[in-house]
Amino acid sequence: MSLAAPGLSTASAEGILAPNGALHTSSARVLSIIVWRELVRFRRQPTRIAAAIGTPLMFWAFLAAGFSNVVTATSSGGEAGYGLFLLPGMMTMVALFTAVFSSISVIDDRNEGWLQSVLVSPASRWSVALGKVLGGAILAFLQSAVLLLAPPVWSNWPSLTNLAALLLALALTSLMMTGIGVAFAWKSETTQGFHAVMNLVLLPMWALSGAIFPIEGQSAVLRAIMLANPLTWCSQAMAAPLHGETALAPLAAAVVFAAAALAASVYVVSRPDSRGH
Repeated sequence: MSLAAPGLSTASAEGILAPNGALHTSSARVLSIIVWRELVRFRRQPTRIAAAIGTPLMFWAFLAAGFSNVVTATSSGGEAGYGLFLLPGMMTMVALFTAVFSSISVIDDRNEGWLQSVLVSPASRWSVALGKVLGGAILAFLQSAVLLLAPPVWSNWPSLTNLAALLLALALTSLMMTGIGVAFAWKSETTQGFHAVMNLVLLPMWALSGAIFPIEGQSAVLRAIMLANPLTWCSQAMAAPLHGETALAPLAAAVVFAAAALAASVYVVSRPDSRGH
């Protein structure tokens, strides 16, 4: 039985084998190999970078230009430009797109037979779930963090403490979005079905997270929907440090939601279904 994946070198597959040629089935080993495989796959698919970062950048440029004179975000230091207000939303959009692309690999691996090879090994299923989620979350975090180098941040660069809080919130957001994506992808038969789920669930989550317009001033119904949205709390946990504020409650909520998404993905992967996966 081979755990090699199409597009990866033979050396990658040999890394799973112990020196005596026996299959190395340590859960930690399988987890690390799956994470590494996601990183290698990403490096060999540069179009994913353009798709994951390019789309949010276009949204950012168009929205900031169109609404800069209409919407402002207020911080402890005064009025910040709409471009800065949009930054957390664009970072979550990058995380969302990266999570979607990473989650689609679950369906591809199943269709190629690689996933079945891993699942029939004695390795724990939780290691497979964690490997997929952590690999995707790392990619989402790294791509999203690049937006911190954008011009709207230059004159509002956060302190080291606030920057650490922002990056922690971004890491939790990436973990949550990838966990949700993997859970949905595991239950999807085709990439088309998964894209339908993305359009129905993930994109509305982003749109109603305060990414485009603030919660303040909205109707009671819309405000309740936004507050019930986990991504809203993640966005607030990232937005507050940008404006020199502390947001312990949103950050704590982001921890809870990220842990819940991770637990959900592990549960879904660990539970065999009718397809025998």
